[in-house]
Amino acid sequence: MHSNETLHKDHYDEFRLYKMMVNASLDSITLIDRNYTYRIVTDAYLNAREIKKDRILNRSVEDVWGKEAFHNAIKGNLDRCFRGENVTTRASYEFRKNEINYIETIYTPCFTSDSEVSYVAVISRNITELKKSQDKIAFLAYYDSLTNLPSRPLFLDLLNREISSAKRTGKSVAIFFFDLDEFKKINDSFGHSAGDNLLISVGKRLKNYLRPSDIIGRVDWLIDLDQKHTDNYLARIGGDEFTFIIPDISDKKYTTGIAERILGLFEEPFQITGREIFISTSIGIAFYPDDGNDVETLLKNADTAMYKAKEAGKNTFRYYSSDMNEKAKERMTIENKMRYAIKNNEFQLYYQPQYYVENSQLGGMEALIRWEDDELGFVSPANLIQLAEETGMIIDIGEWAIHSACRQGKIWHEKGFNYIKLGVNLSVRQFYDLKLVDKIRSALDSTRFDPSFLELEITETAMMFDTQRAIAIVDELKEMKVKIALDDFGTGYSSLVHLKLFHIDKLKIDQVFIRNADFDGRDGAIISSIIDMCHKLNIEAVAEGVETKESLDFLKKINCHMAQGFYFSPPLSTERFENLLMGQSRRF
Repeated sequence: MHSNETLHKDHYDEFRLYKMMVNASLDSITLIDRNYTYRIVTDAYLNAREIKKDRILNRSVEDVWGKEAFHNAIKGNLDRCFRGENVTTRASYEFRKNEINYIETIYTPCFTSDSEVSYVAVISRNITELKKSQDKIAFLAYYDSLTNLPSRPLFLDLLNREISSAKRTGKSVAIFFFDLDEFKKINDSFGHSAGDNLLISVGKRLKNYLRPSDIIGRVDWLIDLDQKHTDNYLARIGGDEFTFIIPDISDKKYTTGIAERILGLFEEPFQITGREIFISTSIGIAFYPDDGNDVETLLKNADTAMYKAKEAGKNTFRYYSSDMNEKAKERMTIENKMRYAIKNNEFQLYYQPQYYVENSQLGGMEALIRWEDDELGFVSPANLIQLAEETGMIIDIGEWAIHSACRQGKIWHEKGFNYIKLGVNLSVRQFYDLKLVDKIRSALDSTRFDPSFLELEITETAMMFDTQRAIAIVDELKEMKVKIALDDFGTGYSSLVHLKLFHIDKLKIDQVFIRNADFDGRDGAIISSIIDMCHKLNIEAVAEGVETKESLDFLKKINCHMAQGFYFSPPLSTERFENLLMGQSRRF
């Protein structure tokens, strides 16, 4: 065989192999020439659209799909490609009756040796399942799983958007903040299941009255929020608290009738588990811009007005006014003292020990922030963190805590206690701080503390606020050899999703599962299942809130890795924790 013939055969075989590879792809692939004519189509393209090859090959795109579809959806992208641009689009198509498919399409120009575009390669892939998965995660992050109403993060986003719009139009925005009266009695009398059913019924009744547009509750709304609109936004932001927004208000008197009608909705009983349950609500109302220029201030003032309604006897409503600011002044005093405390390094770290369940050996600790003021006295940790989070001061306080904990951890390691793991909590704001990773790296570098002994504790709620960003943050921290602990496990939206998405090292079982648990009943079964899952996933499990020997004995029985709680020790000052280290051979 002559060399030219051999070369020709080699080229032909190579072309045939490439053609087989392209045709075997699950993606739909076509090649279109400058006359908008199909030159190559793969089986995947034909099968997806249920069209025969002779119906499409060597025919123009316009002839195959019609003039309207060609000019509206295809020609513009092809024109850009023939000018040398790459184009990516996402769209939904109804290939078959009642079956919507989401398609991602990549248009890629094919150049000649003279840098001219001769063909356009069009590659399409069906991303319907990915879209459904993204929508599900978005729903879990932004909607209340009990009532299917928007939850706090989405509500705050909506309110912020309406405030921005009102700044342009000069109109007002109203926030209604209402809380069910004596809701705790429902839970105490009929159980939490009845309480949950009541919240669902309340949500439905409010939604039916408020008549939000049919996009409320639709996940695809989240994809392009700016192009959607509704007359009001009803949300459940926590517990038995509901809120909703009324934008574009020109007359505030309009809201009085709405408040009265909402109160009237509660005059009829709710049918819950075969019982008629009567419950009322108290409503607080605040307006932008009169009662605040930002989301936090408006929500706080509406909340203050709601408590004034409760003080007035409940089952009523109150507008926020400046004379309600006594509580706000008290809060401002604490805020100012907190800022002063940050500057003067008045915070302390206490350490609660964590023990290996199998042998009762000390293995780590959780660093906890404490604050004692000369006038205020010992400030409740819960109030401290909540106020710091709401005001944004948690960023500075949290940074101080990380540096202080790493510095102390290094001291203890140098004293020979180099087996101790150090857990530090990250709040929601702190976790999403754009400089978080740099701050942690700085703390580790300046203290020379071994990053593999630092455990950053992140709540489920924090991770669900922005899942994709959270994954990226966790991955960066893991690259630094820092350990990640999932805190308050079981109290968030979708715990199993977290275990799948995030590379965590430790799982902290929330104390609500441990305290007063019926270890021979359902509580015990749940805890055992969590521990078993951790073993299979090679994740270290830590039980929080261990307060009795019975709890510890049960955790030993089911092979829980570690435990912490007042049965072992309360949080300790630095000096007392070091004393504990010195004599840590204690057994339980």
